[in-house]
Amino acid sequence: MGLIDKFLRKYQDDWCRDCKCAMEKNRKQLFALPDVSVGHYVRHEDADFYKKNLRLVEKKADIPAGMYACGAIQYRCPECGKRVTVMQPFLPVRGEEKHEIHVLFEHGELDEFLWT
Repeated sequence: MGLIDKFLRKYQDDWCRDCKCAMEKNRKQLFALPDVSVGHYVRHEDADFYKKNLRLVEKKADIPAGMYACGAIQYRCPECGKRVTVMQPFLPVRGEEKHEIHVLFEHGELDEFLWT
């Protein structure tokens, strides 16, 4: 692996910063954000916001027009077992996803809420 690859990997969510290896996608879930609509999105990095506002949905079609959704992905390192959760808020628009900047939780802040 080249020097540039090593540098870029440090900023990827699916790369263990401790072991320097690729993490495995452990779980994935889709949620609606009923209190967040078109024109009212604000980036939130507080786990409590997600705990209060996420509503589990089975598929994208269950999200009403103009309402934001959020994909939650948990990655796990096969070497050290470290887990991280990535929250990916997006607005479904005509079959496409208009993604906002994702939020990374590296210390288990959402594990009990999302995955139990």
